[in-house]
Amino acid sequence: MELSSWRDIILIIWGTVATIATVFISVILYLFYRKTISVLNSTDLMVARVGNIANYVEKEVVGSISRFGMMIQGIIQGISIFGSIFNKKEARDE
Repeated sequence: MELSSWRDIILIIWGTVATIATVFISVILYLFYRKTISVLNSTDLMVARVGNIANYVEKEVVGSISRFGMMIQGIIQGISIFGSIFNKKEARDE
């Protein structure tokens, strides 16, 4: 057998091995892609649920806190109004 025949045989073997390896890697990557897509979809669903919960909590808690703050502010203003009325009355008495 001549050297050119060996070269041709080696090229055919390497081409076959490379083709099989490419197909094998492509199948593995496709399976990994399918698994990753399902994980990403479930992650997106969880993020949406957490976002809904955060919006609800923000609406309820922040709303309650702001109402409580407004109530405290009203009480303080009422006390200051009554305090200013009594201070003016005491100033007139003297």
